Amino acid sequence: MERTAQDLQQWSNGMIGRVYYEKNSRNEKEYRTIRLHFNPFCNKLIPQYSNFVEGIPPSDMPQLPPNLLGSLMRFQANTPEFY
Repeated sequence: MERTAQDLQQWSNGMIGRVYYEKNSRNEKEYRTIRLHFNPFCNKLIPQYSNFVEGIPPSDMPQLPPNLLGSLMRFQANTPEFY
């Protein structure tokens, strides 16, 4: 049976394409967004960062959990394919 994009989304716990915000530690008025992208060539979830902007993050956007990026970069399968 061949794997599909839906299988990949379930395997990643729904993290693919999810967008979070992160406050700037140097300036409380700034934030940036972080989108989790699946890179099929590396078979890994990769964070994509925006530049810091001044303003208030949208109320429906969740804040980045403090340990998410560390665990994301640490515990990823080192297999060449998803299937």
